[in-house]
Amino acid sequence: FPMYVSVKVELESFELYQEYSNAVLRLVEEINVSEMVRVMRKKGIEQHPNFRAVKHIPFEQFIQLVCHAGCMIGNSSCGVREAGAFGTPVINLGTRQTGRETGENVLHVRDADTQNKIYHALELQFGKRYPWYDELTFCVSHRVFVFLFFFFNFLKTFCFPPVKDPISQDIDHILETQSALAIDLGGTNLRVAIVCMRGKVVKKYTQPNPKTFEARMHLILKMCTDAMRDAVCLNCRILGVGVSTGGRVNPQEGVVLHSTKLIQEWSSVDLRTPISDALHLPVWVDNDGNCAALAERKFGHGKGVENFVTVITGTGERAGLQEIYFLTLCLHYARKKSGILQVSEILCVFFSVAASTALGVGIINILHIVNPSLVILSGVLASYYQAPVQRIISERALLSAQSIKVVTSDLEEPALLGAASMVLDYATRRIY
Repeated sequence: FPMYVSVKVELESFELYQEYSNAVLRLVEEINVSEMVRVMRKKGIEQHPNFRAVKHIPFEQFIQLVCHAGCMIGNSSCGVREAGAFGTPVINLGTRQTGRETGENVLHVRDADTQNKIYHALELQFGKRYPWYDELTFCVSHRVFVFLFFFFNFLKTFCFPPVKDPISQDIDHILETQSALAIDLGGTNLRVAIVCMRGKVVKKYTQPNPKTFEARMHLILKMCTDAMRDAVCLNCRILGVGVSTGGRVNPQEGVVLHSTKLIQEWSSVDLRTPISDALHLPVWVDNDGNCAALAERKFGHGKGVENFVTVITGTGERAGLQEIYFLTLCLHYARKKSGILQVSEILCVFFSVAASTALGVGIINILHIVNPSLVILSGVLASYYQAPVQRIISERALLSAQSIKVVTSDLEEPALLGAASMVLDYATRRIY
């Protein structure tokens, strides 16, 4: 339908539609006709094998075209008003109709800056049919009643299939990837990532974790601001921020109650308020253990499993105490037997056997109390523990728990994915 733009833009649109596989009727407003004819002849557009020129289209034929068109594209008010009476799909280009009420048959491409964006809109709208003369389709006006009264015979009868509620009627929203900003506060590094709905880490940022509270908060906000800026370039819509941190956390308040010794000056810290105030986004906070389980539930082995247990194997406070205990025993034994085995060999033997046994017994206690259907081992040592822990469960657990399967996590970034899942799974998050 008519495009109220400059001659230069008119010519660019001609080049675009010449490459389109379906027949296109291009209407030109009267004020540009003479200049368009001159430029078209100069550029040889009239010689294009698929080009045909029509001097004038009678009004009655124009209404039939509106009724029967596979799609209308342009920026005229006809597309956002009369086309709704016929259920014709419309692509509204630019911002000329901003502020006007439009129906569900109108898809907005406010920033039509690339051919790919327009082609994508055509793929979504061309040939689609919306219910005609429906209060959900357009705002009823006097002109619509006039159209229906005089041209009722042009209306087609359709058997409409169910039309899904559109997520958005703006092409920019459709093409954007809904994502979350994930923060992982580790003892060594501070990491921020943009994570999409499918669990893909679109971009990740890593910096050494500062030792003081002020420096740490400053770095968190800076990294988040940089990520938000990059998200625009990556066409990612950030829905919120999820934070994974070590220690005890009050997730309802977004407060770190008490952190591990690896993260200094990190007790009684309100994380939600400063991040939310700076980024103007909702913020969720939880400890790294819970985040690992959330990651498994959404993206890993826990997906579709009603109840499971995730055990983190790494260098956290509890794991560190266990490792230090066995390391002391091994060193003491090595002093007595230094003439037989190397110290490193003794450490490996004792640590592997004793730690696996202790971990297996601990998991058995969890199985007897919680009765999950699956155990997931996560962390850098998970692959070393999986077989010994499975064997210990089959030997020592109650008969009803001996068949419970132990698997290792396939997720490379459980903390970041778990932090992101708190945002992506929130039922009432803002989409637009």
